[in-house]
Amino acid sequence: MVQKRTDQATGGLNAPEDPSWDDLRLLLAVGRAGSLRKAAGQLGLGHATLSRRLGRLEQQLGVRLFDRPSAGAVVLTPAGEELAGSAALMDDTAATALRRVAGRDLALTGTLRVSVNPLIGIHLLPPVFDAFSRAYPDVCLEVMADYVSVNLDRREADVVVRVTDTPPDNLVGQRFGPVGYGFYAGRAAVEAAGGVEAYLAGQPPLLGYTGRRDNAVHVPWLRAELPGSQASLTAGDPLQIAALVRAGAGIARLPSVLGAVDEGFVRLFPDQREEAYAVWLLTHADLRKTARVRAFMDHMAAALKARLPVITGLPES
Repeated sequence: MVQKRTDQATGGLNAPEDPSWDDLRLLLAVGRAGSLRKAAGQLGLGHATLSRRLGRLEQQLGVRLFDRPSAGAVVLTPAGEELAGSAALMDDTAATALRRVAGRDLALTGTLRVSVNPLIGIHLLPPVFDAFSRAYPDVCLEVMADYVSVNLDRREADVVVRVTDTPPDNLVGQRFGPVGYGFYAGRAAVEAAGGVEAYLAGQPPLLGYTGRRDNAVHVPWLRAELPGSQASLTAGDPLQIAALVRAGAGIARLPSVLGAVDEGFVRLFPDQREEAYAVWLLTHADLRKTARVRAFMDHMAAALKARLPVITGLPES
């Protein structure tokens, strides 16, 4: 009878399997999220699958990597913290290497991921994206319209177009603005009332952004103009506020972009103009020489410059 060797030194049948890099990244994600369920959602895994793979990692290493002090919560043990810290360094090193290699790509081909503020991404930039795709058909343009702060260090996007006054220090690009704001009502509601004057005489509701102090109800001159108007409705998303205004729910402070591109809005008090933030076109320093990134940055910069009167709400000089 022939016996099979099973000792560890020869990597036999009973030798423990080495942990995979994928499992270390799972541990890192759980440590950052502080919750198995949250980490599973971010990773696109089922809760049971993630729990099983982490359990396997603990068995392979022979050490407990995390505790569960309360339902749903996860806290890394000292061993888990040490391993997650090493995994983070490995992840950062790999991300940096991949980003720098991508920065040497001179071909006008491949995928270009662009993260854009939804309001301008939906109302201002679709023709710009279309023109770029027609000019560079070998570049697959992937547009992500969301408010999520993507991480360009990890190539979650190649370019971002954001409305902000504090762009990240690790990104490079151009500023366009400032962004102009005004007070708007829905055109249908104004016309139904018989015009702007009659509409305002009805003391329409003032709409605002949940939890913010720059809402219409806090603007002294507007309160003086409309002493009977009440702050009846708030929402967290500017696009939701815009939809409510367009539907006739009341008055809100909105970017001038909306009034310029959508005839469903009527600008009230045209002499009263505010400004805040700016549109920033940004990429990572390691990616700015990539051919497709450079081509898109040039294309978008020219388009935003041409649209400055719309962005600022000011006439062309």
